[in-house]
Amino acid sequence: MSEDLISQIDAIFKPRSIAITGASDKRPRLGNMLLYNFIDIGFEGKLYPINSDEERVMGLKSYPSLKDIEEPVDLLVVSLHPDKVSQIIEEAVEKDVKGAIIFTSGYREQGDEGKKREQELVSIARKGNLRIIGPNCMGLYCPSTKLSFIPGLSKESGPVAFISQSGSLAMYIAMAGKIRGVSFSKIISLGNACDLDANDFLEYLGNDPQTGIIACYLEGVEDGRRFLRLAKQISKKKPVILWKVGRTTGGAKAAGSHTGSLCGKSEVWDAVFKQAGLIRVENVYELFGGITAFISPNLPKSNRVAIVSAPGGPAVSAADVCEQEGLKLAELSEDTKNKLSEIIPNLGTSTSNPIDLGFTVASDNTLYMRSATIVGQDQGVDLILIYNFRMDKNFAEELVQFKEKIKKPTAIVTNIDQIQDRELNERFKNLDAQEIPKILKGLYESGISIHPTEQNAAKTLMSLFKYREFLDKTKREE
Repeated sequence: MSEDLISQIDAIFKPRSIAITGASDKRPRLGNMLLYNFIDIGFEGKLYPINSDEERVMGLKSYPSLKDIEEPVDLLVVSLHPDKVSQIIEEAVEKDVKGAIIFTSGYREQGDEGKKREQELVSIARKGNLRIIGPNCMGLYCPSTKLSFIPGLSKESGPVAFISQSGSLAMYIAMAGKIRGVSFSKIISLGNACDLDANDFLEYLGNDPQTGIIACYLEGVEDGRRFLRLAKQISKKKPVILWKVGRTTGGAKAAGSHTGSLCGKSEVWDAVFKQAGLIRVENVYELFGGITAFISPNLPKSNRVAIVSAPGGPAVSAADVCEQEGLKLAELSEDTKNKLSEIIPNLGTSTSNPIDLGFTVASDNTLYMRSATIVGQDQGVDLILIYNFRMDKNFAEELVQFKEKIKKPTAIVTNIDQIQDRELNERFKNLDAQEIPKILKGLYESGISIHPTEQNAAKTLMSLFKYREFLDKTKREE
């Protein structure tokens, strides 16, 4: 990537002024939400609504056209009929606008005619220094510079960046992250990516000091060779988590009508994952599991895992899925088993791996952490999976204390990730709902990830080991 392109993308993330089309005080429009998003998050620059029929919109002076704004405009947000988009892009080039986010759909995803309209937009933009995000996208979320694509998002920055070809998924991840205690540096909704594409933003984020983890939802990429080169290079410094869809005939067809993406063959992408050290996820739960595991990872020395569970059935299930994912059940030392037998009653329990705590935890929930601490100190254990249906403030605090003693990757299986905010508050008794994300964030920063199923937990633990293998391999090759 040239320094010019880096500075162009940087300018889009750091605008001093934004013009928004399609906002109105008289009629409900998409532009109303787009303008309100910047007001809601507290954008500190100037906002210029464009509306030829109204003098003021949301209390702000409105302008008949982009050309009527006398001051410089750094970023243009477009929500107009496709027939009107080309004209305002021409005006943006004349005004030396740095970036345009085009929410409007009706382009490549609708066939050849739509693709021609996209090419026209790019051709116009190339006459100046204007760069386009979209069309058919939601745009940008960047807490540090107060950019947002929906109201109510967190103003707190974090280490996670997310690139998405799905606008609705970008919005969901931003909202769900707020509840789950995951903070973002940047979220980019690409849409059709007629100009700036996934590769451009991947390379930008690879050099972004605010970003420590890059997660992506991709339906396809235009330049596969560049993607592989970038991903392999960036993975040496930052984990790259990829949710790649469109691998089947039906999925590829759906992606074509969604964003007009070229998906590529499944076998090719399998090779890309392996060569570039990418962390593969296949649904939103695995995506959040991977993100939370890599926020503060203690990469394991080997793939030996110990399982601690109160329900016996899930303990066996966890053992199955761990081995299916490539993990090995650790052989506990006799000393570890003896220490476990001192605290675990010999009634419907097991001190072998997987450790079954039985019904005793119903009266003594501290057994989880006491047992996990003993297991974690075993030199033959490098990864820990804890299955606990019950998640509350006390257990969360015990987990953080546990991680202060045991510096090994730990995955918690609980249904906390599948319930709503109000229900979360019920589980964390006597807590304000705003405290819950802080508690969860503390767990992630302690190297603890949270998962809805043992399958998700096992896959995430294995991804930590695979990433360690990738880093070791690249060091040997250098």
